[in-house]
Amino acid sequence: MKDLMIKVFMLTPPWLYTKLTMSVKVLFLTLRTFSLTGGIEKVCRSLSRVLYDLSEEEIIQSTVYSMYDKNTDRDSRYLSKNQFYGFNGNRERFVMQSLVSGLKANVILLSHIHLINIVYFIRKIHPHKKIYLLAHGVEIWRKLPKSKLKILNQLDKIICVSHFTAGKIMEMHHIPEDRIAVLNNCLDPFYHLPTEFEKPQRLLDRYHLDHKNLILFSLSRLSSSEKYKGYDLTIKLFPQLLEKYPNLVYLLGGKWDAEEKKRLEDLIAKNQLQEYIRMVGFIDETELTEHFLLSDMFILPSKKEGFGIVFIEALASGLRVIAGNKDGSVDALKGGTLGILVDPDNQEDILTSICNLLSQNQTDNEKKNLQKKCIEAFGYEPYLQSIKNLLLNGTISPAFNINQQQ
Repeated sequence: MKDLMIKVFMLTPPWLYTKLTMSVKVLFLTLRTFSLTGGIEKVCRSLSRVLYDLSEEEIIQSTVYSMYDKNTDRDSRYLSKNQFYGFNGNRERFVMQSLVSGLKANVILLSHIHLINIVYFIRKIHPHKKIYLLAHGVEIWRKLPKSKLKILNQLDKIICVSHFTAGKIMEMHHIPEDRIAVLNNCLDPFYHLPTEFEKPQRLLDRYHLDHKNLILFSLSRLSSSEKYKGYDLTIKLFPQLLEKYPNLVYLLGGKWDAEEKKRLEDLIAKNQLQEYIRMVGFIDETELTEHFLLSDMFILPSKKEGFGIVFIEALASGLRVIAGNKDGSVDALKGGTLGILVDPDNQEDILTSICNLLSQNQTDNEKKNLQKKCIEAFGYEPYLQSIKNLLLNGTISPAFNINQQQ
């Protein structure tokens, strides 16, 4: 890193360190923004659109760097061509350019804890430069090296996506409460909101279903290293559910690794559920809303969810949701006002909650009302205003309170 800094200093004229402009210069550093569709990438895309909108208003000047994306990965709905630079995995070039541009920026946003070392020397040169880190979930709950902890304690603010994540950071890393802010994720400004709530016939045909079927749906990365999402709990409960609802089907969506796929297939076979449970694999973003419309309930009783954007996408599609009550899902369901929170360690609680929902038919008006409440809670405009306030004033309102109830 020291050799890299010498290169940066040789390449950077001194006047760049002190040049000021009327608008705030913002540098947003990401690992990926467009080349994956995970939760963190979705946050990066929404935040990129915020930076685009604020730049259009000439409130800020913004640049987004992505370590692993290519320039051609950029989606023009979120950023203009001159705002985005993809480094296609060239780590050294990404770090060097981030250091150069970071020295010129007024505000640096980091999308991930893995990027925190980049700002160490920038903070040394400019101790009053505003630097903020987005904190999502498991990536920052883990034990961190002392070097990263030292930098973490020097940041101006850690912006947490949920109160659960904020609490974990305070507990594990002993960050003072006044240096933590909570800003829930928002719906993607381009998320397709349905206006009609009919089940798509083409998906019924694809999965060999009909309108008599009741459909549970889960969507998650199926990873052998992340066995805390709760979809296996739903599989284990299925024999009991079928006794009461013989037309019940479970669609389990998401990319898998080979080890987890085999574990789940063995679990399904052990319980003789091959006829009722479909592992449907990756679901393209363009078909996501349709899968929510196809379903009668979304369920993911996770124990380590940082927030869970998939929950608010389901709610915005009018779909009822069951989630766990021990993680960031509590924020996504607004403390249970938007859905049902269950104890993920209590199978009877999960079973009862599923049966209670399945026993109640959901009308189109109820779906529209649920959609409306979700948009009011997690719409794009309030999120934009919160980021604007952070960039210009260094605060997000309301202030973080570890005891705040949703």
